[in-house]
Amino acid sequence: MYKAVRSIIETNQANWSELPAFASAVQTFGERLNALEQAANHQNLALVGVSAVKNAKRAIVAEKAYAMSSSMVAFAVVTNDVELINQMKIAKHELDNCSKDKMLILVDRILTRANDLVNLLGDYGIDQTTVDELQLLRDELDAQMGAPRNAIIDRKGQTGRIKSLVRELNAIIKFQLDKLMVILKEDHPQFFIDYTNARMVVDYKNRPASGGTLPPERDDGEEARASED
Repeated sequence: MYKAVRSIIETNQANWSELPAFASAVQTFGERLNALEQAANHQNLALVGVSAVKNAKRAIVAEKAYAMSSSMVAFAVVTNDVELINQMKIAKHELDNCSKDKMLILVDRILTRANDLVNLLGDYGIDQTTVDELQLLRDELDAQMGAPRNAIIDRKGQTGRIKSLVRELNAIIKFQLDKLMVILKEDHPQFFIDYTNARMVVDYKNRPASGGTLPPERDDGEEARASED
């Protein structure tokens, strides 16, 4: 509905340009509508792809961490290091399916032992470069793990912003544009009729308002749905 009102007002600019109060209301209405459209777009994009990126990063970390722990098990068996064998008894499915916090604990355990033994693990495919790479991936995953929650918080914030803007737009229409349209009605009857029609929410459950009166007031929920028209 808001977009329809904006379109009719812009089309009929010549009919209201000489009424400063209407022009001021139109400017404020346009600013709030632009802000509403931006907030709605931001809200729609807030969660797109966040979980997919996190899951992809987790799979990479799990794969590399498991490979490193397996190499250290092989080293531990040759060197008869029972403690290391027990520390590296980490199943792949455990890394894949455990909680975020548990996964980071397991990866940290692997990194700690790899750093301790890095000078002895060259023959087993582990050097400082591979350890540093896993550390970087682990830190990136830690940061990414919080992204979905942050996105949800951001989305909720945008929802609050949208509700506030809807209230402002409703007030501008109801208490400024609607009232000033009455003044313009006599000299510009077709503009008044077009505005009234644009102002109406398309709802076949309600009886249409007549062409000579403004549509009945509606609640915020209806106005929000109408903004998509």
